[in-house]
Amino acid sequence: MSKEEKETPGLVTIKKYSNRRLYDSTNKRYVTLDDIGALIREGNEVKVIDSQTGTDISKVILIQVVLESEKNKEDILPVSFLHMLIKYGNKVAKDFFENYFLMMFQPYFSVQENFKKNIRLWQEMGWIPPGVKLPPNFDLMNLTEIPAGGELPWVKSESAKETTPPQTAMEVEYLKEKIKELEKKIKSLDEEKQ
Repeated sequence: MSKEEKETPGLVTIKKYSNRRLYDSTNKRYVTLDDIGALIREGNEVKVIDSQTGTDISKVILIQVVLESEKNKEDILPVSFLHMLIKYGNKVAKDFFENYFLMMFQPYFSVQENFKKNIRLWQEMGWIPPGVKLPPNFDLMNLTEIPAGGELPWVKSESAKETTPPQTAMEVEYLKEKIKELEKKIKSLDEEKQ
């Protein structure tokens, strides 16, 4: 895939042929289930069409992508979840996914986006040590991989200890108040001289 294609995510149409081969008609190449997963992680929307009937079979193929990642020991779906899915049937599962599952993901993604914005802001303000740059794929990163200690994987721990940003908004407010107090003292000293 060319660099230009990766920078402009959009709808990718894939045709599934009777020989089980998948052809990406948008990018003019054959793809695997792993390739489809990569396209989606890059921000593309994928639509899979059965080449013989013209039926949209996206759901079936996307489930296969998830199952393929399970096969690779990524452990996305807990066994207990799969038991509940089978036990309570399709109607309950459909209701859950349509009404609650997506609603639960919104706050999760919001927290990740806010974290990314804060990191960019810290970088602009010089709170991240000089020479440390955000990874080129920072906007696409899954931030759940950051260790519990909160250290950023691309920041070397030695340089992070040298320059630490204020830990809370309260500290920033405290510093602002101290600056105002100093400004008042300077102003009063100037008035006494006159």
